[in-house]
This record gives sequence, structure tokens and C-alpha cells, in this order.
Amino acid sequence: MKPILLAVSFIIALSYMGGKYIFMASASDKTVVGVSHSLACPCECPMVLEDCHMSCGLSWKNGIGEKLKNGISKEEIISYFYKRYGREALLTPAQRVAGKWYQVTRGGYPVKEMVLFAVIVAVWTSLLYLILLTAAEQIQAWRKK
Repeated sequence: MKPILLAVSFIIALSYMGGKYIFMASASDKTVVGVSHSLACPCECPMVLEDCHMSCGLSWKNGIGEKLKNGISKEEIISYFYKRYGREALLTPAQRVAGKWYQVTRGGYPVKEMVLFAVIVAVWTSLLYLILLTAAEQIQAWRKK
């Protein structure tokens, strides 16, 4: 029973933290990073624009910064990129997952952040495991009565 609870705890923690990393913006919608989280890199690489540090991505980020300085909202900026560059500028969930995976596997992801991610997943796994174990023991004790 304990190994199953540990595996379930790990899967829940990893799914939550991975999903949060992949799908939730790490910055406000009023910043370049917050807006670029919703756009694809303009070149042929599969990266999310927020993670791109190549010249093509940097020029798009500069454009986003200028638009934000002029008071244009995230929705208006994304609409501009869609009208100007078409569907390729927008990300689908599958492209977002592929882009984040590409970033990690190509060695462009900082080791310090990966270690922090692993520690956070380990802590959440431990907490969930203890909660599930306590609940299972409570249920077993209740059934015996």
C-alpha cells in the first residue's frame, strides 16, 4: 500500500508542478515575459517565445516591450501578432509542451532551476504521501470498528 501511495503522490506532484511550469505564465500580463508566454518563436525552432534568446525572438520581444510601453494590452498584442504572422505566431498546448521539452533537452535550461524544481516536487510528494498515508490509516481504523 505504501509504495502505491508514494507513486500516486509523486505523479500528482509532478503533474501539478509540470503543468504549472508549462501552462502558467511566470510573469504578469503587463510584462514582456507575460505576453511572450502566449506566442511561438518566429523561427523554425519549437520554442515558446518567452524562452527564446535568439535574434528573431529578441526582436519580437523588443516589439512587445514597445507596445507595452505604449499602453497596449496583452490581448491586443497577441491579436496584432496573429493578424501580422498568422496562426504560426500562436501556441497550441501541444506546441507549448514540445517547446518546453525542447528547452530542457537541448541543454538551455539552468541546472539551478532544475534542482529547485526537483526539490519542490520532492517536498510536495512527501507532503501528499503523508496526507494520503494518514487518510488511508484513518479509513482502515474506521473500517475495523
